[in-house]
Amino acid sequence: MKKWSFLFYSAVILLNVGCESRSEQAADYNDRLIEQQHYVLQGFNILDSSLNDVDTTRIDEAYHILRGRIKESIREVEAMEDFKGDDSFRKATLDLMRGYDDLVAGPYNSLITLITLPDSAFKPSQQLQAFELEDEIIDGSKSLHQSYAKHQEAFAERYNVVVE
Repeated sequence: MKKWSFLFYSAVILLNVGCESRSEQAADYNDRLIEQQHYVLQGFNILDSSLNDVDTTRIDEAYHILRGRIKESIREVEAMEDFKGDDSFRKATLDLMRGYDDLVAGPYNSLITLITLPDSAFKPSQQLQAFELEDEIIDGSKSLHQSYAKHQEAFAERYNVVVE
């Protein structure tokens, strides 16, 4: 009988040591999704730096790098499994990435077109348009991030994850 007790307790200990808790798994899942967001945000930083440079030769390259990062992140997130049958946070991440793509293809692209105009062609009306596009980018980003944060908070609450 002692032999069976020992084997039973050994098995229980091995299972507890080998298995992560559901909240640890959820935290890992959260981290993997957030890694994709950070990867894209680094691309935004590169593009924004090139837009603020006097030398505009890097803008096109930075734009294409960012578009590539967004597409790559979308593929990565699409390939991920849902968390324990819960697809809400993964779908929210895809919505965020697609929102980024819309911002880059729309207002960012239009802003780049204006910024790269020769000085002789840049008129006060285009300056006003550039400011409007910047506001659209800021408002769009803010809206995307607020929506995403709500989904992340709901996921964290459901699975007892501490979000930093």
